[in-house]
Order: sequence, then C-alpha cells, then structure tokens
Amino acid sequence: MGHWFLWMFRGRGNDRASGAGAALVAIVQAWLAQGVTESKGSNAGPDVSWLIHDGGGSPDKRPPWCAYFVSSCCRQLERAGHAMRYSRTGRAVAHWQKAEPADRILPRDIWREDPRGLLMVRTRLSKDYTDAHKARDGMARQGHVAIVVAINEAERSIDLIAGNSSGSGHAKVKGSGAVARERIIEGDPAWARLVGFVRVCEP
Repeated sequence: MGHWFLWMFRGRGNDRASGAGAALVAIVQAWLAQGVTESKGSNAGPDVSWLIHDGGGSPDKRPPWCAYFVSSCCRQLERAGHAMRYSRTGRAVAHWQKAEPADRILPRDIWREDPRGLLMVRTRLSKDYTDAHKARDGMARQGHVAIVVAINEAERSIDLIAGNSSGSGHAKVKGSGAVARERIIEGDPAWARLVGFVRVCEP
C-alpha cells in the first residue's frame, strides 16, 4: 500500500474524512470505483485474491469473500493508524457474533445511528428468515456482510457497499461477484434476514 494511500485515509488535509468511520466509507467507495470483479473465475481475480489474503483467507481455496472484503477494509484503516474494532474473519455472521455487545445494533434501532463505521450483517436470502434469530443466538449460519454508506430514515432504506455481490446481494452471485452497491429497504426479504449492525469504529 503506497504512502499516499495511508496519508489520504489518515484524513490529512480533508476534514470530512478525518474520522475512522468516514475513512471506512471512503475506502469502500474507492474499491467500488476501481471496479473490482471476479475476473479469473468464481471468487478469483487479482484484486479479489488480494482482498481475501489481506482479510485473513487463502486465495487458493477461492472462498466466498464478502466477509474477507470487510475484514480487509477494516485492516487497511487500522494500518493507517485508525482505531478499529473488528474481527478478521471469512464468516459473515461472525462479524456480529464476535463483536462486543455494546457495538451491536438491532435493526429496529438503526434509524438514528451515524452510518459511518457500521457493518450490516444478515443471513442468506435463500434461507428462511428464522436463520437471523438463530445467528443472534450464536448458532453458525451462512450470511452476507457489507459496509453501510448511508441511512435514510424517511425512506427507511440502508445503502451499502459489499464484496462478492451482484448488486442484489450474495445469494444471486454465481461466478460474477464484484464490489457493488446494495440497498435494503425496511420490510423487504433482506430486511427480514437482518441479524443486525455492528459498529467497528467511531464516525
């Protein structure tokens, strides 16, 4: 990682990006702008492999990488000197289960939160919504995790950027995952499967 990159995410010369949460939003937007895709087959490609490795996984195994993307983005900011509270894990639901209770936010309580520094954790769209309750109880469940970029209380919507995404969430990805924008609206199938939100740093 170049010195210019670290300098930028320390917030030098940019008051709006001085906090860790603002820097987290900026870094995932930068990965989105870079156009990261699975260019070498399912769960593979130069950027994808780097993110898996940096997030704590083994690129040779070609694992699903939404959780590794989140872990890597948090780790990049930690290396830049920001205080982060996160788990370096390849399991999406583990981002919730390993978080301190004080850093967990239930879906009903999200609307007045500052979005900067938050993760969204949910279970798979292909599974019954009751998996979310089981995940909150500590049971191992497959899921999806993304970084929150905006919360719109009036529209009851959450804007996200995620790895291993088709733009519709992990469940519809079949060998074409990318860093992509997603949106959850209160009452939709993804909302019903929300485990919750996790604060990994201060705004």
